[in-house]
Amino acid sequence: MAKILIVDDEHTIRELFKYVFEDAGHEVAMANNGREALAAVRGDLPDFMVLDVAMPEMSGKEFVLELKRLSAADRALGTIPFVVMTGENFMDRELNSVFSSASGFVCFFPKMTPPETVLQAAETALKGRA
Repeated sequence: MAKILIVDDEHTIRELFKYVFEDAGHEVAMANNGREALAAVRGDLPDFMVLDVAMPEMSGKEFVLELKRLSAADRALGTIPFVVMTGENFMDRELNSVFSSASGFVCFFPKMTPPETVLQAAETALKGRA
């Protein structure tokens, strides 16, 4: 069983992914934005994250930049594998650069990707860490 952190400001999205990951036997924590996600990763390092881009208080981009900064002192923070779920244009050069340069980045998914597809990507990434 892996610890999965779902970071999204949309309650329905968080609950949907929580159900899918728990149904697959994983433990799930949720955060409403990047600031809550930072507190979550400091409290209990997840094995995998599903991360939204556009969120209040701290965006997914700001969250990943902060994780990179913090990983200088705690290397484990920079190695958590994650996928980015977004309604934003992930072909945007700056956005793509920030996420794809993070050591844990797996891939981008459009926001309406079936949760089972995201689950499959997570399980593939988790197998690669074992």
